[in-house]
Amino acid sequence: MNKNIWKPFITTALVIVVLLAMFFLPHITVGDKELRRINILSDIERRDSEGNILAEMKADEAQGIEVDKFDSTAVKVNKPVYVDSIPEGMTGIEDFADNDNGEREMDKFYAALSEVKERPVRIAYYGDSYIEGDILTEDLRDMLQTRFGGSGVGFVDIYTVTSGFRKTVWTKAKGWSDHNANDPKSKRFNKTLQGISGRYFIPQSTASLEMKGSKYGTHLDTVSTATVFFTPGNGLNLAASINGEELKTVYANGGLLETHDEVSYVTETVVKGGGTDSLGNEIPADTVKVTHEVHSDVAEQSSNGLASKTLHGRIGRFSLQAKNGNASRFYGVALEGKSGIVLDNFSMRASNGWFIGDIPQKTLADFAKRRPYDLIIVHFGLNVANSKQKDYSYYTDRMANSIAHLKAQFPNASILVIGVGDREEKDVDGNLHTMPGVRELISYQRKMAADKKVAFWNLYEAMGGDGSISLMVTHKQANLDYTHINFAGGKKLARILYDVLMNGKENYDKRK
Repeated sequence: MNKNIWKPFITTALVIVVLLAMFFLPHITVGDKELRRINILSDIERRDSEGNILAEMKADEAQGIEVDKFDSTAVKVNKPVYVDSIPEGMTGIEDFADNDNGEREMDKFYAALSEVKERPVRIAYYGDSYIEGDILTEDLRDMLQTRFGGSGVGFVDIYTVTSGFRKTVWTKAKGWSDHNANDPKSKRFNKTLQGISGRYFIPQSTASLEMKGSKYGTHLDTVSTATVFFTPGNGLNLAASINGEELKTVYANGGLLETHDEVSYVTETVVKGGGTDSLGNEIPADTVKVTHEVHSDVAEQSSNGLASKTLHGRIGRFSLQAKNGNASRFYGVALEGKSGIVLDNFSMRASNGWFIGDIPQKTLADFAKRRPYDLIIVHFGLNVANSKQKDYSYYTDRMANSIAHLKAQFPNASILVIGVGDREEKDVDGNLHTMPGVRELISYQRKMAADKKVAFWNLYEAMGGDGSISLMVTHKQANLDYTHINFAGGKKLARILYDVLMNGKENYDKRK
């Protein structure tokens, strides 16, 4: 018999014995970093029916160790002036408005929803990589548009790193240099030139852009308006078209077009009668021939140079070409309806949200004239929370400037601060826990909202608190970094936020 046949088994057994023995070694610290304890059984520890690991909690309790559960309301704030009634199990919005007429912060948005059939009701959702690629916002938009009407993806940057995987709009850009507030090559970015999303784009000798609506959801494939926002420089020639038609000049030689230079198109489609078309118009029972006239607005230009051009019609594809525009700046294109819900995703990877306070006041004011928002959501913190820090006043003190900046230029918009969601890390024993800094940061975000008298929603609590992101990973709704949600997780959280907003609307309707 070959005696060597037992050597692999003996070697394996010795390795297992050594690894098990290493679990009982005392905790080792190098510098200020405690090394993780080896636990080869961590993946088979007992879990409850919700998928939460039980072993480490029972071990702590058995040793009489008090588990530190930081209260997200530990930082003292004045209680919300107004409290809505909420169903059991729901984490409601805390409204810290304090004014003489008794109006709550969220009332401005809820009141606007009563006008949704006559005009666009616009939502701006600012956030970090948690919402990039339209994660979460795509489903929130779809739910709101299904209930209140509306079409289109809203404002879209000329180009972003998410253009390749975003499902709600197809974008192809060529010949643009992009500049954003979190550009690693910071010398390339001039914060005084940024637009409403914290970005600006400069066309080279000839730059092109094409955008198409998406089949995701039920409201994105066609829109009734497409608007490009830019600051023109000398020599710029701009041409645009819809639905693959020939490009026609809409801005020439750095000068505004006169009314008689207005570009027009006429397209015809045959529609079977009955029901409504994609724009919500009723169609007679008999088969009818519908004619859509498409035209571009005369460019509007503000005193600081911001201009916009709008094409109207039944738009499935939008094309743009810029020549001799290297002295110009472009910001993005808005694809939307003339009424209903519009939700703009303003995500900035690795951002802490401070860039909002650096957007020039005049730029925000000019965008406010063209895109008056009814609700502005501010959702950051993923890149701020860490394991060691407990005091986040340095962050929220400056973030409060961003909130004040938005309030000053959008006085008719409700502002909702969303606290950071669950983020987990492994302790020295290899067990997953919510990163301590998450709960501390939430408490400071809540205090900031209270100090600025805006609304606050605790996402961490709403998604289930400690262990919630682990459970989402188990259900394939979050990534293995135990930090970021994926599209499936975004849909889950969008439903939670939608229900919270609709509960607030119901409370508003009862009061009014």
